Amino acid sequence: MKIFLPKEIGFCNGVSSALKKAASLEGRAYCLGQLVHNARVTEQLEANGLITVSDVEQVPDGATLLIRAHGAPKSVYEQAKRRGIRIVDATCPSVKAIQQKAMRYHNDGYRIVLIGDAAHPEIIGINGWCDNSAIIFDGKGKLRLEGDQKTLVMFQTTFDTRFFEKSLQNISTDRLKTLEIFNTICYTTSQRQYYAHVLSAKCDLAVVVGDSNSSNTKRLYEIASRHCPTVLTDGTAEIDVSKCKNVCVLSGASTPTELIKGVLKTMSENANDTVVETVVSDAGIESTSEEVTAEEKVMDKDEAMLAKAVSEMKEGHRYKLGQKVRCRVVLVSDDGVYVSIPSSKKEGFIPNEELSMDGDYQTVKKDLKAAMESDDAEKATLDCAVISVDKGITLSKKVIDERYKDDALVEGIKQGNEFQVVMTRVGRECLTGKLGSYTVIVHASQIRIGYVKNLNDYLGKTLRLVVSGPDKVDDHKRVIFASQKQILLAEKKAKEDEFWNNIDVGEIVDGKVLRFAPFGAFVDVRGFDCLAHSTDLSWERVANPAEVLEIGKTYEFVVLALDREKNRVSLGYKQLQPQPWDVAAEKFPVGARVKGKVARILPFGAFIELDKHIDGLLHVSNVSWEWLDDINTVLKVGDEIEVEVLEFDKENKRITLSRKALLPREEAQPAPEKKEE
Repeated sequence: MKIFLPKEIGFCNGVSSALKKAASLEGRAYCLGQLVHNARVTEQLEANGLITVSDVEQVPDGATLLIRAHGAPKSVYEQAKRRGIRIVDATCPSVKAIQQKAMRYHNDGYRIVLIGDAAHPEIIGINGWCDNSAIIFDGKGKLRLEGDQKTLVMFQTTFDTRFFEKSLQNISTDRLKTLEIFNTICYTTSQRQYYAHVLSAKCDLAVVVGDSNSSNTKRLYEIASRHCPTVLTDGTAEIDVSKCKNVCVLSGASTPTELIKGVLKTMSENANDTVVETVVSDAGIESTSEEVTAEEKVMDKDEAMLAKAVSEMKEGHRYKLGQKVRCRVVLVSDDGVYVSIPSSKKEGFIPNEELSMDGDYQTVKKDLKAAMESDDAEKATLDCAVISVDKGITLSKKVIDERYKDDALVEGIKQGNEFQVVMTRVGRECLTGKLGSYTVIVHASQIRIGYVKNLNDYLGKTLRLVVSGPDKVDDHKRVIFASQKQILLAEKKAKEDEFWNNIDVGEIVDGKVLRFAPFGAFVDVRGFDCLAHSTDLSWERVANPAEVLEIGKTYEFVVLALDREKNRVSLGYKQLQPQPWDVAAEKFPVGARVKGKVARILPFGAFIELDKHIDGLLHVSNVSWEWLDDINTVLKVGDEIEVEVLEFDKENKRITLSRKALLPREEAQPAPEKKEE
């Protein structure tokens, strides 16, 4: 059996550069999405301390953020700058060039057309450099460009070269004066696709090595499968080559050569005869004269670079305290469990006391032994936290179990159960916290009923939450979008229903005065805001509610009116107070001798203030037994005098008084006689 290998195999230059930058990072760092679309490479990088996030909001302020080979929108750089996040840019040079061209042409007034996959991170990133105004076209349908706007057309770097011309033919124009087209498909991509086409046409089987999430890897599979049976493998599946004479091995740009080497080794072991490796040059297919195993020939600079970068990193620096590590059990001993750690030459150790939250480490060890004996690799795999790197790597299963125990709540949360989370960080118009392995995001509009002016006021505070809507729990990204406002609104409605169902007109209630308004006072009755209008505060005219009530003090009120539709309750205070004229009837009966103060004087008499808001009339004829031409000669405003109540008319609110009734009659002087003319 012959195995054909193309010239372009292993990491492309862009991926190699990105991996070098990732390996050079010290301490904890974050990557916006997978650095490259390969699960094994991602696991290796995460084991070295690189944390993959789906959004810049998940990166702490001041941290280090690695921009992956696919690039990122301009807004990511701007947001990182505002929050003091250090950017390490690993964008592929070819992608970076497209981004800059898109920005420059957009600023010059060009319409940008990007041919590729609208959901691919590369296209999303490029579009972000032209204000997300680009037209995204997959090249398959029909695209009509109308108007005379200048237009620039570019391609996704991993676009299928076979459809380059066809995609351009599918674009029609109307009155277009300027149209510029750049073939931005990566040279490496073009070469890989070319050899996929050439080699698969000559072989019985094509094996594409890479990750199924990789765009360029899937493209190689599509091309090869047109000519011969094709297998896409990540290195774990067995491939039957026993009946094959010619097999070609292809790989995506993000496939490490060590993975290709493993596939070749497996194929060689399953072959019936010697494996002869053939290398394809630019000129064509050249067979090697030596008969050597294919895996020996494929070790190249990419694998060497990655291996060197990993080996040079010190264990103490690679593993940080608290870092999550996925490891495989290799030995269960009396004092604990020994495990192997990915990408580490050292074994880790889990002491007995770090195996279980409840202290029952014997049961955990028993289960691990059973898993190892059954050859169930998944059951013998543990997630642990690094708790010491002083003398070897000491791990704790208990810490991870404690950290992620709240994951058990997620199923109930999806059903609408309430949960609580401490808000630990302020993002862009949102708060975030952690619930087990999930990041909980609460938008500013979902924190409370009403506008939140300063999100920092909620840092460190515990919010009562429910999921903010259907499909708001993303198990893949480990994100929960939640709302406290929904709980508060539900409680408010229940409280209002309770209030309205248990209050009636005419009921006397206790109310606490909350605040004053020009037209009355707002009063809290059983947690509900009610209004006592100024006209219902006193039997007399009130200019300011403060004349009658005090803020913060509780009084009795009577319910005057209810309007549930408008959510209004009218209260009365004066209705529970005695009317002044009812009191006056008791205090000032006819014949009573009382004292009062002259309030005002008119030509026909004087009004005497007997009590607050109660005046009586002292007619000029009742001032003295002698005749008075001018009452001012006897009385002046402010004088206190004693009078007798002659008449009390409650209905008309009128009291008639007499001063002369209290004077001795003999003191009276006859009225002067009028002289005859």
